[in-house]
Amino acid sequence: SPARAGTPDLVAAGRNFVGRVCGACHVLTRDELPVLSPPGPSFAVLAQRPSLTEPALREFLGSNHRGLGPHEAMPNPRLADYQIDEIVALMMSLKADK
Repeated sequence: SPARAGTPDLVAAGRNFVGRVCGACHVLTRDELPVLSPPGPSFAVLAQRPSLTEPALREFLGSNHRGLGPHEAMPNPRLADYQIDEIVALMMSLKADK
């Protein structure tokens, strides 16, 4: 839920999740090296986009976003609600750290 979005445990769970599931294409910080080339934007860069709001992020993560990236390579991870909560908490914490 949005009220829990800023809890440290949820942010930590988000870091763990994106490291395991999204880490081949997106690194968490600008200083990390991606596995794939060309990489997707880092989570730090994505969090600073003006269009990134909690409602917009929830809508994006709940949709089939297969058509993104070079050669439409972004997979559809089919996230559960609790995974979306974790990612949202992480992204909002990165946005707040600006």
